[in-house]
Amino acid sequence: MDAVLHTSAALAAIIAIYLFGSPTEPRLAHRLLAAVFGLFAVQQILTSLVLIDAASAWVWWRPVLAMLMPPLIYLHLRAVTHPETKLKWPDLAHLAAPAGLLLLRIVQTGGPYLDAAIISSLGFYSVFAFLRISAPTPGTRRWKLAICGWLLAMAIADLLVMVELFGRTRLDQSRSLIVVISGFFIFLIYFLLTSLHRTGPLSWIVTRIRRDSRSADSVASRLEQHMAAARPWLDADLTVARLARQLSLPQRVVSETVNDRFGTSVSRWINGWRITEAQRLMAAAPERPLVELMLDCGFQTRSNFNKAFKDVAGETPSAWRKRNSAPSSAQTA
Repeated sequence: MDAVLHTSAALAAIIAIYLFGSPTEPRLAHRLLAAVFGLFAVQQILTSLVLIDAASAWVWWRPVLAMLMPPLIYLHLRAVTHPETKLKWPDLAHLAAPAGLLLLRIVQTGGPYLDAAIISSLGFYSVFAFLRISAPTPGTRRWKLAICGWLLAMAIADLLVMVELFGRTRLDQSRSLIVVISGFFIFLIYFLLTSLHRTGPLSWIVTRIRRDSRSADSVASRLEQHMAAARPWLDADLTVARLARQLSLPQRVVSETVNDRFGTSVSRWINGWRITEAQRLMAAAPERPLVELMLDCGFQTRSNFNKAFKDVAGETPSAWRKRNSAPSSAQTA
């Protein structure tokens, strides 16, 4: 097992150096992942020292370094999904758990709390990243699921090792540990070989993110141009399926683009265009009946018009008209 651990450490170190020196964007994401692989390399060496019962001062740091991995992976995922985000001082809060474990390590040299803390951290960041980080494109959503799954898998693997050790199994005889180390070794070989050919997981996902981003920008531009020029929202029966057919696009692409780029549903986005037109007509003809006006904006019923108007503008059509016509009326008087 020592040979596998040492080889894994060497592979992880090579990957860390490769990622850290990568000139491709997003660089922050690459460097944070490089730090993760660097910690993995150190962890593999320290694990090998534990297996041979080496009395090294470095072994003392093993659980503390392990606690640094989940927050680094979280920050890496954030950098991938939102490349414009930079590291800031509040991000130091992610060091609270490793710092707390360090204090416990000083007070108490060992105990099951070490493994429990690491497992809890892995599980927490798996859920926290899934709920906290928004993925704006299909590519980033897949990467988010992969990273959260990776964190959860590591938590389960560590839990299996801890349970086995509670059964008085020696660490060097732990089957769970052998499976974990072997699986990680295979993953490292795959990651290194594919990354060198620019087809690795991170290289693939970054390429996919760029392609998704460019594609979404193009579709969003086409949607806005079509809505402004053809005014399809005047059709009261306009649906996402009909809008997609007008642009010869898949319905899923239209729906995802509106959700990602405009931050709303397709129906609410369409109503936004209608309400903008209604406001323009009300401003141009303050005395015009609202029933006539709503029909010219793509609404068929007064209830739907009032509901959509309040949802978009935050007030009823009558209240909006009264508020916006008051200054002109006062000025005329």
